[in-house]
Amino acid sequence: MDGVAVTGIGAATPAGIGLDALWTSVERTRACITGIDRFDASGYACPAAGQVGFTAAEHLPARFIKRTDRFTHLAVFTARQALADAGVRVGVDVAPERAGVMVGNVLGGWEFAERELRKLWTEGMRAVSPYQATAWFPAAPQGNICIDLGIKGPARTFVADRASGAYAILRGAETLLRGQADVVLAGGVEAPLSPYGWLCLETSGLMAKARAGQQPGALYRPFDAGHSGTVFGEGGLFLVLERRESARRRGVEIYGEIAGWGVSTDGYMPYYTVEPTGRVLARAMRAAVTRSGVAPREVGAVFAHGSGIPVEDVTEGYAIREVFGDAADHLPVTAPKAGFGHLLGAAAPVDVALALWAMRLGLVPATVNLERSAPGLDLDLVQGGPRRIGRWEHSLVVCRGLGGVNACLMVRR
Repeated sequence: MDGVAVTGIGAATPAGIGLDALWTSVERTRACITGIDRFDASGYACPAAGQVGFTAAEHLPARFIKRTDRFTHLAVFTARQALADAGVRVGVDVAPERAGVMVGNVLGGWEFAERELRKLWTEGMRAVSPYQATAWFPAAPQGNICIDLGIKGPARTFVADRASGAYAILRGAETLLRGQADVVLAGGVEAPLSPYGWLCLETSGLMAKARAGQQPGALYRPFDAGHSGTVFGEGGLFLVLERRESARRRGVEIYGEIAGWGVSTDGYMPYYTVEPTGRVLARAMRAAVTRSGVAPREVGAVFAHGSGIPVEDVTEGYAIREVFGDAADHLPVTAPKAGFGHLLGAAAPVDVALALWAMRLGLVPATVNLERSAPGLDLDLVQGGPRRIGRWEHSLVVCRGLGGVNACLMVRR
């Protein structure tokens, strides 16, 4: 079977613009999480976030900015970046009908929506933007990417909590392997930094809670004994996917491949993230390993979900141990997102990009703030600084969402 190659990457994360900035931050084990300056967050349990230094007016037309939300700005910008990186021009290198877009998102465009709803209640309905209906909903980036880039092939938006971006990538891979497109932009985007968007995350019970005297960059602690939840962030990352042979014919650089994937749903308890044994998550991990055609012992590293929520951290550890057995004793496990925040719909695409770069350099990034493993965890956790293990061929990326929605991706160097 033809493989699915990654030939372009576009990124805007709390670490900066582009993949180089992102990799530099994780290589240096740098914390990019800061106090929120977008609005007054002093009354929230978690007043810290990963924030992107991105000014839309420097990259996008004023009329476009006026009728769209920040999450669409980030999506269009990073999608353009990714296509340029891959050297693909829609309508020149690929027919518009043979190009596709797959987007993962969770919250939609609440910065725009809140502003307009405030006008509704204070100034009346005629003060509300006519773009309110089209700016906020999660599929807005998908539509605007297609319009901006002239894409007319398969396009989908996936809303599956924190696994959304993983679903977008695996659907992009399936679209290529089924012959439904020749190039697919697959990734995710999130811009949750508005008072209501942040409140939604806080009431979900997923957020870390700030403690007196604790610095913002120290709040997110996956797998650490002091873990208390997730610190979220904004950002976008898109990959250009194409069939391996097509990429080779074009003579472009291939970052790596999407080698396998697996999904499962815990179906354990409404609005609860996980069942307590980790076995259903393990089934998704095992499916990704099997589909990639490798044995568990051939996997070189795990880029973990690493939410910092105690029950999720521990059950993820159970699942890794069940799939890899004794090999887990020497299988590096990392959650580099601790340094810049969990990017929700963009989390899985970011981890895929980092895994591909890490394999190229033979360096597993560390988990920021991991000082002492939480009770119940029996894993080879990378902490303190990056670990050089030589070049390896396969990495597993783990994602999960509320309701026990699990999606795992195997990436190959």
